[in-house]
Amino acid sequence: MNQIISIFGLGYVGAVTAGCLATGDRRVIGVDVQSRKVELLNSGKPTIGEPGLDQLIGEAKARGTLHASVDSEEAVRESGISLVCVGTPSLPDGGLDLAHVEQVSEEIRDALVRKKEDHGQNPPHLLVYRSTMLPGSTRRLLEKYFAELTAAGIVELYFYPEFLRQGNAVADFNDPRISVIGAANPEHPSDALRAILPPETRIVSLETAELLKYACNTFHAAKVAFANEMGRLGKAIGVDSRQVMEILCQDDRLNISPYYLRPGNPFGGSCLPKDVSALTQFAGARNLEIPLTDALIPSNDYHFEHLRNLVTARESRTVVILGLTFKPNTDDLRGSPLVRLAESLLREGYEVRIFDPWLNPDNLIGANEALAAQKLPQLSSLLQPSLADALGNSGTVLAANQCAEKKQLTAGLTAKHHVVDINGWPDLMEMPSTYEGFCW
Repeated sequence: MNQIISIFGLGYVGAVTAGCLATGDRRVIGVDVQSRKVELLNSGKPTIGEPGLDQLIGEAKARGTLHASVDSEEAVRESGISLVCVGTPSLPDGGLDLAHVEQVSEEIRDALVRKKEDHGQNPPHLLVYRSTMLPGSTRRLLEKYFAELTAAGIVELYFYPEFLRQGNAVADFNDPRISVIGAANPEHPSDALRAILPPETRIVSLETAELLKYACNTFHAAKVAFANEMGRLGKAIGVDSRQVMEILCQDDRLNISPYYLRPGNPFGGSCLPKDVSALTQFAGARNLEIPLTDALIPSNDYHFEHLRNLVTARESRTVVILGLTFKPNTDDLRGSPLVRLAESLLREGYEVRIFDPWLNPDNLIGANEALAAQKLPQLSSLLQPSLADALGNSGTVLAANQCAEKKQLTAGLTAKHHVVDINGWPDLMEMPSTYEGFCW
């Protein structure tokens, strides 16, 4: 089946989706309001840093199966399926900002009306939302923008949550552990839609799919906060909490997954803080009591202060950060606790040096570029070209991401360095520097 798919939003979800779908006889049209992202994709380059994506984008460009545009009407006119992958950031009150989704929905609605006027009745256009939205959002969008078009058989709406781990997104897209799509009519999903989904994809209601995304992210956030609380408690009484977690995770019958049960960094990134805040606001507006979820952000903030206090309690006014992004193998700064920490320390007059080989300020675009400009406008001068330049002769070293080889650590760390191992980097325990585990 020769399919043409339009993808709205070329950030961390949209770019991966575009690269992975632009294979075989499928053609993908990427759409974004930022011309820089469009230019990058049209030159065969990814808009984000993600392992394996550069090869996918380059190969798709060479085959002619992927191109990008700022023209949403053209994309809708040429395609039979549209995937909406635009951002849904947090509002000041913790709720969800659907302004980008609303704008794209209106553009797609108008384009579909004109498409029908120009070309008459066609098979229904499949509109698939991948942007994370609270339960009920897709149905409200349907009622607000697409009720008449849906009744006339011009469009069908779906919600297809993404479960892509940054740093592993391409592999997760191609081999998902969960694949669910929400439909307004789960009994009769489109055959054209099934052609782009994994065979094991479950068809559920729109609200089920929306809530599943929040249930997963809230559960992940709970696991991080729980492990960090056990880490602080363990260290206070002289217990290595890593051992506690290791044994706890052997119970795969009740404890489910060990993935997030690692004492260390406060949780961050573009999903967990935003989605937990949105869900608590969602429940509060309905007078629903969810005390554990309400406690997650305060617990995470306390854990951040615990990390900051480890630094400020020391005499050294020089801090070296190894890994600024919120996790390894990504250039994503959104929600990174290390960005927040660097900003705080700089305000207090600390000298801060950063080493992160995944981070190139010149390649940051969109939300990442805006965040860096707001939080760390001096980022280019803080980033060091090598581990040796970052370490210097002394200082407090915050090891967040494993971003250097053992031989480099051996050559650079000295007895004048005090290392705080945030997430468990075994090589650091063998160095001549003073070693301290964050939670053990």
